[in-house]
Amino acid sequence: MNPQHEVAPEVSIIVPAFNEAEGLAVFLQQLFDVLRGCTASHEVWVIDDGSRDATWERLKGELPHYASLRGLRFTRNFGKEAAILAGLRQVRGRAVVVMDADGQHPATLLPEMLEIWRSGKAQIVAAQKANRGTDSLMARFNAKLFNGLMRMVTGLDLEGASDFRLMDRRVVDTLLSFPEKVRFFRGMTVWTGFTTEPIQFDVAPRIAGASSWNTAQLTRLAITAITSYSAKPLGMIFRLGLLGMVAAGLLFVQAMYSWLTHIAVSGWTSMTVVVLFFGSANLLGIGVLGAYLAQIFEEIKARPEFLVGEIAPQSEK
Repeated sequence: MNPQHEVAPEVSIIVPAFNEAEGLAVFLQQLFDVLRGCTASHEVWVIDDGSRDATWERLKGELPHYASLRGLRFTRNFGKEAAILAGLRQVRGRAVVVMDADGQHPATLLPEMLEIWRSGKAQIVAAQKANRGTDSLMARFNAKLFNGLMRMVTGLDLEGASDFRLMDRRVVDTLLSFPEKVRFFRGMTVWTGFTTEPIQFDVAPRIAGASSWNTAQLTRLAITAITSYSAKPLGMIFRLGLLGMVAAGLLFVQAMYSWLTHIAVSGWTSMTVVVLFFGSANLLGIGVLGAYLAQIFEEIKARPEFLVGEIAPQSEK
């Protein structure tokens, strides 16, 4: 039977994966052991985000062991946001869970998440990190910087937030109806306003390997998240311009006073500081505008968010 014609499962799991070949088999075993105990109807979609290792081959090797396991591979690396979107477009479950393939999102939390959803208390169950004890000092610093920047610029409090969350089918359909191509999954789910229940979890050690996230990637994510979610930086540039006008007015008054009172020319140090400050501010403003123009450029090109290289198992004709 074509899987698309089957009765929709109760739960669908979306697992973005990038270079997770070493630990994928262990992760899938842990995940399916939990799923068998908390739901009789489920499916799991692993989205291979253009991995450079043997992730796809390892996934295909696991397919015979799990009847409800599916896989999709991109033609190249398009990023985690694209992988989540691809999964959302494939899954059919009445509840949908997004979780990482490295084992740091514990599958043992799924029964509690499902229980909250089944009770009708919330349409989104958001798992939040209780601690980052397994992260390196640099990773914790990067996360703190990212969360602080997001709180200041967008108003979103993402302290402890993760992509590990359960969503009702109505939430998923709402996310899929959004037309934008540049996406920030965490921010978009918050923006929908559906009832959300947070639960805490301790971040487990990675099953294998090391995280591929670094400062440069987190910076790019921050720029994408801010420019796709909030226009507040543009308002900050406007206010900076007003501040510059006030400073210019004060300097003009000071200059007129010096001229009228025949005071010798002074204030070169303060003038230099002001020129350097607002010269740098202008460059920063141009950079912010450039980031927003880049987002607009990505939208108006209307290219697909990702390209699918292969889906396994192949659908029957």
